[in-house]
Amino acid sequence: MNLRLARPGESEELSALAIAAKAFWGYSPQQLAVWADQFRISRESIATEPTFVIEENGRLAGVAQLSHESSRWAIECLWVHPSSIRRGVGKRLLQHVLAYARSHGQTELRVDADPNAEAFYLRLGARRVGEVAAPVLGQPRRIRPQLVVSTENAA
Repeated sequence: MNLRLARPGESEELSALAIAAKAFWGYSPQQLAVWADQFRISRESIATEPTFVIEENGRLAGVAQLSHESSRWAIECLWVHPSSIRRGVGKRLLQHVLAYARSHGQTELRVDADPNAEAFYLRLGARRVGEVAAPVLGQPRRIRPQLVVSTENAA
């Protein structure tokens, strides 16, 4: 696995990776279409926000991007391609962004998590601090957990 900074020219490939990762959890094609713009990883955001990728065998296996617009940084996205899920890609990306944030004076990162990703974050030391209503087609009571993870968990 090779972890490196993302390149703006990878925007389309990373956006496709994000949608594939979301589709892994069984969301309908209609719901994925609704989210398409929301999960776009733009050239501009890659150029201005800390964005990291992991390559496996010459292909992009995962991406993580931080949002550092406010004094409290957040994980803007952390996506793992379905073929690389449960192979350590997500953990490595999370540990890297936590270490990066810590090296820039952050003590924690906020995470607006998909419900399917909450267990991953909790296993790696996050704690739930709230939730927001996030209904989708066929799941009117769906919520998104709001998490915080300490940058001390970067080890």
